[in-house]
Amino acid sequence: MRRLIGGCALAAAALIVVAQAPSLQVSAHEQAAREKPARKPETQGAQHALDATGKIDSAKEADIRQLMDVTGAKDLGQQLMEAGIAQFRASVTESQPDNPRAKQFADAFAQRFQKHFDPRALTEMVIPIYDKHLSNEDLKQLLAYYQSPFGQRMLKVLPEVARESQAAGFKLGQKAAQDAMDELKPDYPDFVPSGSEEGKQPGDK
Repeated sequence: MRRLIGGCALAAAALIVVAQAPSLQVSAHEQAAREKPARKPETQGAQHALDATGKIDSAKEADIRQLMDVTGAKDLGQQLMEAGIAQFRASVTESQPDNPRAKQFADAFAQRFQKHFDPRALTEMVIPIYDKHLSNEDLKQLLAYYQSPFGQRMLKVLPEVARESQAAGFKLGQKAAQDAMDELKPDYPDFVPSGSEEGKQPGDK
């Protein structure tokens, strides 16, 4: 039971980001229309490049899309979906390794989730965010940087730095959690199982 609860908790955590994705189905134009009445003239930072209809200037939008293409940001929705589904699948099957329906459930969920989630919607939602925070000049300089040999190298290196840093942080967190559990075990034996109990499977003696 403890493994099942833990597995469900991990599954829920893994899908926090992608589970919010259906709310991103609103188009960029609808989002801009809702925000338009609340907008005030900006005196600092990036200026919104809006035309007479309230849409993002087509030239600026083209630069934003090019920047997202060069940096790989346009694939963020697909990456989030695949990563979330993979973690969900692993959590469900590991929490019930002897249940043949666990894999069936994970497969069925993945199929239906992909049916209802359009990764391209995230791209359309992100474009107004780029417009809000980046000026035309910012975009030009970023494009020049990321299209340079050094910028291309950084695009390859920085994700590896992020992944290895995340792994290091996870390892540190695991040790801290284990140390905390060891200290709490004498006072909370009903919450902190011993090593032998933790590794037992249902039906083991």
